[in-house]
Order: sequence, then structure tokens, then C-alpha cells
Amino acid sequence: MATSDGVRLAVTETGRGVPVLFLHEYAGDQRSWAGQVAGLAADHRCVTCAARGYLPSDVPDDPAAYSWERAVADAVAVLDALDLESAHVVGLSMGGYTALQLGLRHPDRVRSILAASVGSGSDPATRPAYLAETEVVAAELRGRGADFVGRRMAEGPSRVQLKAADPAAWDEMVAQFAEHSVEGLAHTIVEVQGRRPSLHDLVDHLAGLRVPLLVVVGDEDEACLSTGLLLKRTVPACGLVVLPNSGHVPNLEDPRRFTDLVRWFLSRVQAGAWPERDPRSLATLQFDLDRTESVAG
Repeated sequence: MATSDGVRLAVTETGRGVPVLFLHEYAGDQRSWAGQVAGLAADHRCVTCAARGYLPSDVPDDPAAYSWERAVADAVAVLDALDLESAHVVGLSMGGYTALQLGLRHPDRVRSILAASVGSGSDPATRPAYLAETEVVAAELRGRGADFVGRRMAEGPSRVQLKAADPAAWDEMVAQFAEHSVEGLAHTIVEVQGRRPSLHDLVDHLAGLRVPLLVVVGDEDEACLSTGLLLKRTVPACGLVVLPNSGHVPNLEDPRRFTDLVRWFLSRVQAGAWPERDPRSLATLQFDLDRTESVAG
């Protein structure tokens, strides 16, 4: 399908039923969702696409063709091309950020959001280092190639968990990253990842997000833990799942567990059983007796 600016995106549909749009992470592509598609296609219309810059989608040469806003517009374009008024959206990392912005900008197109491993570079304490690293990664990609960067990334702090859990899946992730366009990856890390607003700066907007939201984060994904808590405390209909001994790619570390989590969440939303948080639970005291007495009085 073609976007409004003429970039062609590779889109795949599998199965029938409730529509689910999967948005991949920076280091992955549409193939990253194979386990979830296989597990859900019997009763879900699973839609995956390769983001611009990721083959077999087009890889624009112009850096201006890449932005987080364009990623949101591309997601809408995919829904339009498939005549989907709305869909559940499952996003990982970069895809999770796009899913949240899609919910903020086009809430009528989103039935629910599952955002996994979302928020890298958002925490104010680490943001300057994160922004500097995007430029380093782009330079290394152009100087040493995707195979080198992909292997170094895969040995990083939030992906060693995948290597421990499933070495074959880790090898596959590294091999698939090496197949990506260097220019597509470099433009994406700088223009999309490096220029997107921090979620910590969007608290006022996120507080108004009424779409059912489930945030999933690995307990060893240090870059995303604080943002997961922020979203839980900010978005009215947000649930938070922290997976034990898990890193940045829980969909690959344990595909069945992640797929079961997606299915559970979607079934709750479809049944109208996903609640907004009771404001009384926001108190930090265990009993909060003063508040209880004033309410009783």
C-alpha cells in the first residue's frame, strides 16, 4: 500500500475476526510478530507491516521522510487501506510509542493499546545520554554496518535475556537486523527515535487518554521501567504487567506467554470489562484514615 507521501509499505494480513494491528520495534520488523500471529490468527485479523525504512517497505533517501508523526500517519494509512475503522493496536518499543501517539491523536481508530517495552529515552535522568547515543548508533551503522551494530546491540543489557531464554531466537534477531537497510536504520534512529518527545513531557496529554491500555515491561529492561510506572500512574485505564527476569523483547523471549497476555487483554476489552482506575487507589498511605473519615462524614 502507498502512504500519502508515496512511500510503499509492505502489509500482511493473517486470519479473520477481531482486527489487531502489530507495530514493530526499532531492531525488529514485521517478522518479529510471527509467534503472536500464529497464536491469534484463528480468531483475530492480524495485520503486520514493515515500517518505512525497513525492507520490503520503501527506504526513502530523504531524512525528512522519517518522523514519529509520519509513523503515526502510516499506521492510520494502513487501517484506511484495509477499510478498518478501528483496531486493537499492539506495539513494541518504537511501535509502542507510535501506538500511544495514535491513541492520543486518533482515539476513534484505536480499540485498545498494548504497549510493550515502551519509553526508552523518556526518563529525564537518562535522556541526554539516550539522545547522544542515537547519533553514535547512526554513525556506527554507516561506518561498520548493520551486522556489527546488530550483534553489539544484541549483547546489550536488555537483550541478553533473550539469548539466555532462546539462543536460536537471539541468533534469528541478529540475522534479521543485519538484513535491514543501513540508511533506513540510520534515518530511523536519528529522525524518529532521536526527535520524538519524551513520554514524561506528555503527562498532561496522557492523563486524557481514555483508550484501554496495557503496558508490559520486563523487570530487567532498565530503560523502560520508570516510564511504565509513569503510564500506570497517569493514564486512567492503564494496567501494568512487569514480567520477571525479562528484557526488551518479551514477545521473543517467551512467545506463548506474551501471546496469552495479548489474548487475555483483548478479551477483557472486547467484553467491556477493562476498567478505569479508581482514583482512591492513588493514595500513597496504606490506610489513609483521614480521607476515609472525611468521606464518611
